[in-house]
Amino acid sequence: MKKVGYSTVDIILDDILKTIPLDFQEKVKQMTCDEFIIKQHFNLGMIIKDKYFYKNKAREHLVKSLGDKKKYIFLDGDVFSEIVLEKLYERIKKKIRKEKSEEK
Repeated sequence: MKKVGYSTVDIILDDILKTIPLDFQEKVKQMTCDEFIIKQHFNLGMIIKDKYFYKNKAREHLVKSLGDKKKYIFLDGDVFSEIVLEKLYERIKKKIRKEKSEEK
């Protein structure tokens, strides 16, 4: 069965991390979360907004997977890209921490 759309943020993060070079991830670890979101708003944020929100055939499932319906009732592409960028930052930082602990 063919996969249709991206139904959760975790699936989106997995898809993004497949394409992000390691040197980019190294740069991310030098930034704060706010710096990362601001710097990527018009770059990666635009791709997230377009590909994973507006063109996402599973957008309804995705919004439901976010949980608190009242908080996301007026969810738009900009808010969504900020959510994903924040989660991406956390995932990259967690991955780097895990790799460092495995080195010890």
